Parts: sequence; C-alpha cells; structure tokens
Amino acid sequence: MLHRLVLRVIPQLNAVVTEPDVRRRKRWVMLAPGFVAFVLYRLLKDVLPLSDPLALLAFSGLLSTLTAYWAYAMGRRESFARIYQTDGPGRLLWIGGWIGFVYGVQLSLLVLAILALFVDYHFLVHPEGPAMMALIIPCTSVTRDAFEIGHVVRMESQGVRMVTFPDGKSFRELLQRDFPHLARWVAAGFVTGGATAVLSRLGWTGDGSEVGPAILVCLAAACLAHGAFLSGKRPLDDFSDRFRIESWWEACRFWAWPCLTFAFTYYLVQFGLLVFVLRLEEAALFVHLVVGGVTAGMMAGYGYFLGARVFVESQTQGGISEGLARCPFVMEILAKTGWVTSRPKTGPVEIRQGEPSREMLS
Repeated sequence: MLHRLVLRVIPQLNAVVTEPDVRRRKRWVMLAPGFVAFVLYRLLKDVLPLSDPLALLAFSGLLSTLTAYWAYAMGRRESFARIYQTDGPGRLLWIGGWIGFVYGVQLSLLVLAILALFVDYHFLVHPEGPAMMALIIPCTSVTRDAFEIGHVVRMESQGVRMVTFPDGKSFRELLQRDFPHLARWVAAGFVTGGATAVLSRLGWTGDGSEVGPAILVCLAAACLAHGAFLSGKRPLDDFSDRFRIESWWEACRFWAWPCLTFAFTYYLVQFGLLVFVLRLEEAALFVHLVVGGVTAGMMAGYGYFLGARVFVESQTQGGISEGLARCPFVMEILAKTGWVTSRPKTGPVEIRQGEPSREMLS
C-alpha cells in the first residue's frame, strides 16, 4: 500500500490527484466497479465456493485486476491498446499485479479482519455479508488508486515533471543510497513493535484480548512512523531540531492519518492472513511478536522514506537554500553526486531528481 501513502503524502502528487475536476471524474468512475462486484457476487455466490476464504480472495484479486486496468485507462483517457503500446509490459504488469491483484487481496483481508475483530461479524461463521463487502470495497478502492495513477501518468505525458512516482522505484533508490539510516528506523520499529506486542499479550487482562494489544502496537507504530518521517524530512538539521513540532494541529493530523490509520491497516491485513488463510485459531507468542514487529518496522521504514521524498521535492521545487548554497564543500559534494547540475551566481540551483545519501551531507 506504499503507493497510497505516496499519492497522499507527497505534496506534488496530492495536489495533482485532488484537483476539483479530477475528483469529480474519479467519483463517477468509482461507482461502476462496486456495483458490478455486487451484481457478480449475487449471481455467482451459488456457483462459486465464495464461502471459502481462498476462493473469495482469488476472486477478489481477479476482479481487482480487471478493475485496475479499466480505471487506469480511464485516468489516462486513452484506449487500452494505445496504453499497451506506450507503457510496455513492465508498468502494465505492475498495474494489474500489484495495484490490482495484490492490493485487492490485501484490502479483502483488511475488510474481513475489521469485521471479525471489531464488529464480531466473522466470515467463517456468517460468510455472505463479509464476502460481499470484501469484494465491493476492494474494487472501489483499487478503482480510485488506479485512476489516480493513470492521471499522474497522463500529466507526465503532457510534460509535467513528477519528482516521485508511486511505483516503488524511489524506495529502492533510497535503499541503495541511504540504507544505514533506513535500516536503523526499521530495526527500531521491529524491536519496539515486537516488544509491545509480547508485553501487551502477557499483561493484558481486559475484555477483547485481541483488540487491546492491537491498539497498543498500532499506537507505538504510529509514533515511530511520525518520528521517522520528521527525521527523513530534515536530514540537514541537528538531531534535536529534526523532531521539532511547528504546528501541533498538523502533527496530530499526520499522526492520526496516515501513521495510525496505516498501522492499523498493516496489522489487520496480517491478522486476516493468519485467521482466514492460515486458519490459526490460537497464535503463539512468537507470531504476535512478528506481527507487531513487522507492523511497526514497515511503518517506520515507510515514514522515513516519505519524509526523504518530501525533502527531495522541497529542494527540487524550491532550489537549494541560500545558507547551504554558500557552503562550497557541500556544493562540491552535491555536484560530484550529480544532484546539482548547475550553480549560477544568482537564482535557485538546478537539481536533478533524487537525493544524495545523508552520509555525504553529514
């Protein structure tokens, strides 16, 4: 779900996909797949074994794949044949396989986990209602994201330069350039999330033994994700200045969404995988450690990545700050890395897409 975070957190992308005309078209496009999913479920529920979790997830992935291709073409405003000629198989495989099938299956697991954990509406006991929602909601969400990605590609084809594209390439580049700092945040998240999960399972005595530990793990993961985001966003500041809060209202909003929201998302997807795919009735303590660690580790890593991309966008769009530009040592390093392509005596410095590693700036 990293593409969803990128589309909403990176300012340039968020501005592109939330323009009034884009939002209006997107709302109309999102109506059809949900309705089609509802009709297909009503027609096929007695034909296909949709009360079986694996069959339901496979059917959801197939519908989401077809939906992703259709919505992507709607966002591009081009025929699929034309898109195949211009995009090539690599991007189309990513759209159908990742944004469609994998994302759709994850969302189905999320829906089933929410209904089972928070509403006590268990798919394995009452399959019809949860199954229908586990088809409609993923198709609608996949439509939204594929449409937005298609619109971003359309803007690129018209000459708009996107500093970050939501396909994971920037994340892989960060792994190569700044692996030590990213790995520290991921490791801190895994240890903190795993420890929180274990301690909460051992010490929790209230009702709803699954809900309480889940909330504690997600709270810890959200705090780590926010801290990692601030660290990646301000790599040139002193350590104490990286985590300063300029607006508590904005900080609380960002902590609630996306940090806390996506922490719950990743936790619940893993919960759904354990309950509905692996059919674990009682998970061992080690399993809870892994689930908590993966949740907090992923959120910390993604938070650092998003902060780093916001930093890159701010520098790319606004140029190097005057204080940094006056430092010949730093400018020489930036020139050697290829980040800076020119340094005029007046005006902003021209910057290429990407960023140098933090070691080279420290």
